Amino acid sequence: MFKIFHAILKELRLLKRDIVGFAIIFLMPVVLIITITSIQNSVEEGQNNIQLPILLANNDDGELSSNIISDLKSNGNYQIITSLEDKKLTEEQGRALIKSGDYKILIVIPESFSEFIDEQTNKQVENLLNQVMPSENETVPLASSEKAKEVKIYFDPALRESFTSNIKRSIEGMVSELEKNTIYKSFEKELGANIDFFGSENLIKFTETSINLDKGGVKPNAVEHNLPSWTLFAIFFIVIPLSINLVKEKNQGTYIRLRTLPISKFQLMMSKIIVYLVVCMIQFFLMLLVGIYLFPAMGLPNLNIDGKLFNMSIVALFAGLAAIGFGVLIGTIAKTHEQAAPFGATSVVILAAVGGLWFPVFAMPESMQMMAKISPMNWGLEGFYDVLLRDVGLFALVPNLLLLLTFFIINITIAVAYEKKTNQV
Repeated sequence: MFKIFHAILKELRLLKRDIVGFAIIFLMPVVLIITITSIQNSVEEGQNNIQLPILLANNDDGELSSNIISDLKSNGNYQIITSLEDKKLTEEQGRALIKSGDYKILIVIPESFSEFIDEQTNKQVENLLNQVMPSENETVPLASSEKAKEVKIYFDPALRESFTSNIKRSIEGMVSELEKNTIYKSFEKELGANIDFFGSENLIKFTETSINLDKGGVKPNAVEHNLPSWTLFAIFFIVIPLSINLVKEKNQGTYIRLRTLPISKFQLMMSKIIVYLVVCMIQFFLMLLVGIYLFPAMGLPNLNIDGKLFNMSIVALFAGLAAIGFGVLIGTIAKTHEQAAPFGATSVVILAAVGGLWFPVFAMPESMQMMAKISPMNWGLEGFYDVLLRDVGLFALVPNLLLLLTFFIINITIAVAYEKKTNQV
């Protein structure tokens, strides 16, 4: 035990030599989680009241187009621009502004839009009523040659398809609602009766809740989603200094000198595992402190870990072991700093992306979903989510904890086997 203690002191001295680089390991994940969580929470909660500017060229003077503009303006997410320099915006001007990148979206309402919708709606309603209640004055059906009026929507090509699809669905929903109201009014006119009750309220309502009995169905916030991800990223980032220090020991002859001392390989390995596991846990608790104290001071939701700290610490402990095992393997195989540092950083980023830290696993292609199942970061992330969002007990965490422990053992075993083989040559 005394030998391991001195070996631990040796590891601490190595870390102390690069105190700036060591500080970056703690500060970088904190900066990342603050930045990304702030942005995501702002988008989800609308705290900054950001409005998307939308150009609208209205070539129609009817009631329906006016209602469309009113509905768009009443939506707090949009800033509708119908004129520039006190002049009515034209389609040509709007397209030029979209092309230049000054604006992202242009909506063009065609001429006689309201008149066309009213006319065609009245014809369809009259034809329908004539089928139900035949009369001598039958109207002429809608001619097949008459096409629907096109409401054009121009998007900046730099916008993502998912974003443009959401905007298009939102606008189509508004127009559809106005068309429905136009049909009701046409029926009222023909029947001479008030049927507003059809459109006044939705008969079906949707409610969104999280399946979480202890929270009473409260929807998880941006902090609860982001903190587990970036905590894992911080823990696995320990791979870089660990692998670099192992390479330093080999290249500077430190490891050979340590082998001449009366201390076993197991004790040397245990000293590294203990020191870097402590570093991982410090990172974990630092991220928790950010979520509990710093986020509320910034106006973000606070992190509630009442009754969950122990289970979360267990997940962090096993995730730390997995990260340390991976770092030991890289440091054992790599021969230079130039090999260890880039490979360690790149592999951590890849594991994070594949493991679902940045993108939901269910949204990935099938092949990537299969890869996510063998990513240690995904096991750790699911463990954190189980504790923080699903409120499961310690027993339910066992499968993911065993996977993380197995990953650690496999990496250490391969590293030891590789070292033995290379020393024999």
